Amino acid sequence: MLICEKLFLLLTKDSGSPESRLADAAYGLNGALLVDLLLAGRVALNEDRNPRINIVNPAPTGHPVLDRALQILPAKNGKRFSSLVPWGKLNPTRDIVTSLSAAGIIAVDTGGLLGSFSPRYPTVDPVPEQQLRNHLYAVLRGEQIISEADGTILSILQGLSVATRVLPRAQTGLSRSALKRRIKEIARANPAGSAVSRAVDATNGALIAVLAASSSAAASS
Repeated sequence: MLICEKLFLLLTKDSGSPESRLADAAYGLNGALLVDLLLAGRVALNEDRNPRINIVNPAPTGHPVLDRALQILPAKNGKRFSSLVPWGKLNPTRDIVTSLSAAGIIAVDTGGLLGSFSPRYPTVDPVPEQQLRNHLYAVLRGEQIISEADGTILSILQGLSVATRVLPRAQTGLSRSALKRRIKEIARANPAGSAVSRAVDATNGALIAVLAASSSAAASS
């Protein structure tokens, strides 16, 4: 399962409603998708402090979520990674939903008041998410080797300010501040300066900027 697919499951309640505002979740999914493309060897980052993203291999991966992204990324080739995090056209939600529903993990419910304009994605098979959660709880407790996917997911959850909501204290045994510290420790487990580490840093930098601007606009309205 892709990192962005795992993140989607964590950001979606079993009832199918989102844990976070839809726009905010899309920014996190964009960042996770770009890390997936990095790990698939399809894009690379230069060494700039605010790195630029370059397509190094446009060949299809065979995964529809990644391949759809590869079709539209040429429009942003060479642009700052951080500028792609809020890029609405990159939003992989629809492709993730198609992939996870085809796998029998979620369903698509358009029966609400707003129908297809605001669908819900209730869980059909809870096992994949529960396995993911159990793994992340073990990582937080220091009982599992930390992967690049783990660090990416946890860092983005923290960047979206939903880590304590998605990973409750009852399961982690960590207070809000302790969970934040532990996620920072896990993020540092990636080799310093690695492409994934820089991608996650750029994602969270963009999240902070976008969410701060959103809060400021809401306060002044």
